[in-house]
Amino acid sequence: MKGTWEKASTGFGERGQEPFGEIPTEPEAFLRWGASLDSNHPYKYELSRGKVSRMMIGIWRAHWRVTLNILAELLSMLDRDVYEPGPAEFGVRTGVGVRYPDVIVDRASSSLKDLACEAPIVIVEVLSPSTAGVDFTAKLQEYTAIDSVQTYLICSQDEPRAWVWSRRDDGSWPNLPTELAGREGTIPLGGLGIELAMAAIFRGIPDAPTAG
Repeated sequence: MKGTWEKASTGFGERGQEPFGEIPTEPEAFLRWGASLDSNHPYKYELSRGKVSRMMIGIWRAHWRVTLNILAELLSMLDRDVYEPGPAEFGVRTGVGVRYPDVIVDRASSSLKDLACEAPIVIVEVLSPSTAGVDFTAKLQEYTAIDSVQTYLICSQDEPRAWVWSRRDDGSWPNLPTELAGREGTIPLGGLGIELAMAAIFRGIPDAPTAG
């Protein structure tokens, strides 16, 4: 039987088509193009391996709540002169394009004109039905290939459940994530020296239904 994370990682692909009008596929040009979009634009775009994918901006309240819980915890625990936690509007350059994770922790920077992170340390994605497969596959490969990233965390929006990959001391990554379920326990965030409590991440999210 497949593990929970394997089930979550199958059945969904990256939704995209090429080209989307005049959208550039060179990463720096793509970032500048994205910054020029009207704030009411209905789509979110990402770039991977020369292909632009898009999704609707709208999300469920559960997704928004988990994202907000994580960001609130990070803002309360981190020294913002050293680290900058932020939401999806700020980009992450991968080796093959540009992504917009749900939550990012970057090293603080004095540059106010950046369009993407300088050195992301922790990257978080909150699952939604249209992105689950990409979060566990393509994004996993892209994020863990970034030298500065120490932790990649995926959280469910439906129940208290999370999957975490942490970079080892030798710089390698585990093949499988550590999976946590329920409200007990904490998630250490490598590179930050803090832990996120499962109870805090999933505040306001119902428990998983019981069998029977």
